Order: sequence, then C-alpha cells, then structure tokens
Amino acid sequence: MKNLKLVAVVGVIAAVVVLSVVGFTATQNQLVRREVVTVTERVTVTQSPAVPVTVTTPVVVTVTVTPTPTPTPTPRPTPTPTPTPTPSPTPTPTVTIGPTSITGGGATFVNPQMQLWIRRFMEVTGGRTSVNYQSIGSGAGEAKWLEGALDFGVSDIGISKAGYQKLVDGRRRFIQIPIIAGSVAVIYNIPEFARAGCELRLSGELVADIYLGKIIKWNDPRIAELQDSKCRTYLPDKEIYGVHRSDGSGTTALFTMYLTLISKEWAEKISYGYTVTWPRDQMGLGEGARGNEGVSAKVLNTPHSIGYVEAAYAIQQKIPVAFVRNREGRFVKPDATTVSEALKRAAVDLPGPQEFWGDLPLKYYMNREGENTYPIVGTPVAFMYLDAPRELRLALYEFFRWVLTEGQKAENIVEGFIPIPEALRVKALQYLEALIST
Repeated sequence: MKNLKLVAVVGVIAAVVVLSVVGFTATQNQLVRREVVTVTERVTVTQSPAVPVTVTTPVVVTVTVTPTPTPTPTPRPTPTPTPTPTPSPTPTPTVTIGPTSITGGGATFVNPQMQLWIRRFMEVTGGRTSVNYQSIGSGAGEAKWLEGALDFGVSDIGISKAGYQKLVDGRRRFIQIPIIAGSVAVIYNIPEFARAGCELRLSGELVADIYLGKIIKWNDPRIAELQDSKCRTYLPDKEIYGVHRSDGSGTTALFTMYLTLISKEWAEKISYGYTVTWPRDQMGLGEGARGNEGVSAKVLNTPHSIGYVEAAYAIQQKIPVAFVRNREGRFVKPDATTVSEALKRAAVDLPGPQEFWGDLPLKYYMNREGENTYPIVGTPVAFMYLDAPRELRLALYEFFRWVLTEGQKAENIVEGFIPIPEALRVKALQYLEALIST
C-alpha cells in the first residue's frame, strides 16, 4: 500500500513537471532548465527516508525530454544599433619623420642658400616636415640655440669658445657639420675705377691697415703699387669709408680671422670674433651695418667705400669684388675653383663633430698653399643636439641628409655658393649619422 502511494505521488509530481516544462518550453528554453533543477530538488526532499534515492531518476528523465516538435524559438529582438556613419576612404598616412616643423637660425652668410634648400626640400618631401630659418647672424643664432629657442643653429665658423664651454659644462651632446663652401669677398665702390674698366687688387696686409686706420685714401702709394699700371692713375684722392657688420657675425669672424693670420698688428690689437673694435670708426671714417644685406646696401650706396660680405651677396648684387693676394703671391677672386682648392686641402684635417671648431677656418682653411687658392674661405657650420627628442633628431637628420646629398647638386646651389668638396661631404654625412644612432 505504501508503495502504491509513492508511485502515485511520483506520477503526480512528474505530471506537474511535464506541464511546467510544456508551459515554458515554447517561450524560453533557459527557464525550462531552471525549473527542471528546482523540481528535481523538491522530489528528493519529498521522498520518504525509506524510499531509495534512485526513485528520482524517472523525474529527471521526464523533465529533460524536450517536447516534440520543438518550436523554433522566437528570435529575441535585436536592438537596432545606432547607425555608424561610413567614413570616407582615408588615404594611407604618410610616415612622418620627426615633428611637423623644425626651426633654425644664425648666419646671414648662408641665408640665400638655406632658403633655396628649404623650398626645394619641402617640394620634394611634400612638406611633411617644414623648416624655418631665421637670418639673425651667427652670434644670435648660437645664443638662441644654446637657450633652447632654436632646433639648430648655423655659424660661419662653428660654435664659439664661450658657447663651447657652456656645452661642456652642461654636459650637452651635440654635433657640428659643414654644409656648404663659402668665402668672404672684399667689396668696394670706386666710381672712377669702374668707369675706367679697372679691377681692384689688395693684399691682406693692406686690408688690415685700412681698417686699422693706417691707410686713409684710395690713392695711397701702397695700394697703387698693386694695381695694373694703366689703372693706378684712376685711384681717387678720396678717403676710404670702411663698412663692417654691426651685429654679431660669423662673416666678421671669418674676415677678422684672416686679418689676424696675415697682420701681426691686427692680431695684437684687435684679434678676431663675432664682434670686434673698429679703429676706423673712431676716426669718423667707418660705420657698421646689419647683416650681409646691410653691408652690401651700404657699400653700393656709398661712393669710395670698402666692405666685406659673403661672396654670394656680392655676385647677386653685382658689387665689384677685389682680387686678393694669396699665399703664393697671386691675385685671385673667390669662385668655385679657388674656394674648392682651399677647402679640399683641409678636408683631411677636419676635427671630430664634438670638438672645438671655433678656430677651424683659421687653422685649416685660410691662406692655404696653392697658386689657385682663394685665402678667405670657410664652411658654414650647422650644429644640433644629440640629446634632443628622437622625433626632432629624425627630422633634422632627414633635412640635413638631403642638404648633403641632393642639396649639393648644381640645380640646388645659389649662384655664388659652392658645394663642399667631396671629401668634406663624406665626412659630414658620417658625422650626421650620430643623430639616429644615439
């Protein structure tokens, strides 16, 4: 009798379970499975202790059978996603080396050439890295670079002794590289000479004495004896007006280095530097002008004047340029041949990129041997930090590598400037690699 009761109870429970399953299966299979577990647990609790545990097996079997046919579950409504606008096709990004722009400044000497390089570089590279160069003079360029206001500086002679000492004291890492060959031309404005078709000849000693105030007039016998015999009488009895740079200038440093090398009196009294004292000014026979541009304009507009500028300015402005006596006693003008002759002889002596270059022209470039060498030469020097952010170093590397390769080709050289000799160019490229290897 007890067994019959148990069967009846189990049957009722199974029926309830089946009804529950049927009721929920059509709508949510997840709920069917949860109900099965719950009912099975209730069966286990309801059983009499005397009933074997296996009695629950029919319940489990009955509950887990999915009713036939299985209705296709109604798909759960999928929320309509917020429409995402289809982006316009994006061009493949250009890999940019370094930041979007780099800024340098310094020598006015190299400004015409630098501006052409920048324009051509940005045309070739699509302007992915823009370059700006400020023609503010070598001294100002070095100072601003040391302050961190410029990404690179350019000087006609390399970093000055004072600037170099600051770098050493601050343990800054940097490089210097030559970027173009250049020369300082001695310019003049002697209307009488020009009308006679004559060209002026000078020696370094005479130029030093003019600026020292020891030679006053153009028809001084020491000047006259150097001229072609047919031109001597055209030297006017006029005071020489000496024009020089008023700002801190690498061109002045190059010019005064040459005078220091040639004239013992100049070396003892004046020496060389970005700025120096000009004895002729104290006599009222001279004045300063800002930049190569200013000196060029002043000489052009001042009859019987003399001055000094980067040779390219003289050529572009069509200012008469003096022949200067070289080490072999020959009178030569600055041009591609005479300047390259001097520099290629010095390439083997070029110091390392982190050494002191402030007297480089004085020791290695100027007044070199050779009949066809021009004596007042230099190479504008670019300097940049090796401990700058990597993006900046990569941008500098890209620009200056172009300058030392494509930039040295004839179509990328301003009239009056001269590509650096191959031996110097190869060394400069080697030095430049430090920007990307650190």
